[in-house]
Amino acid sequence: MAWKKRKSLVESVAAALIKAGALQFGTYTLPNGRESSYLISLDELPSFPGAYRMVFDAFLELVKIGVGLKNFDALAGIPVGGLMWSSPMALTLRLPMVSVRKQLSSACGAVRQEGAEVRDAAVLIDRLEGGRERLARNQVKLHPLTDILELGDALFAENTIGKEDLNAIVTQVGGRASKP
Repeated sequence: MAWKKRKSLVESVAAALIKAGALQFGTYTLPNGRESSYLISLDELPSFPGAYRMVFDAFLELVKIGVGLKNFDALAGIPVGGLMWSSPMALTLRLPMVSVRKQLSSACGAVRQEGAEVRDAAVLIDRLEGGRERLARNQVKLHPLTDILELGDALFAENTIGKEDLNAIVTQVGGRASKP
């Protein structure tokens, strides 16, 4: 995706996520039991209105420009975390929204079972751990604002994280093959 403000939006999102504690580095066990060198936890982001607004505005730009407003006529949000993005976005864009109680790949199937067409999925951060490929197998294009490598690079450039944290991200995702 190539739009003019994306790089500066990514840098601002990275700073906002760090400020709100929504992106942390260290050793974490994810809900699926896997180990991770970082943790993305957006649940508390609305407690930091400035950071939440900044990240929401960047995500809205992704949907408007990256996906394209002409490419969809409704939004779907996955409880609980996805609703804090899809609800205000639906209000802002004046579009209908449905809540789907599944993970992202399963949610696409659930929405299709109700007769809707699903072609695109927008996410804030691609963890670069196979989500794009899983969605592509179901004919869904993933539109991330950024990925964990780009966030890591932006934070390293600002001296927010050290080389050790950046190397841990690169190792975790298996190198530097992907870009959003």
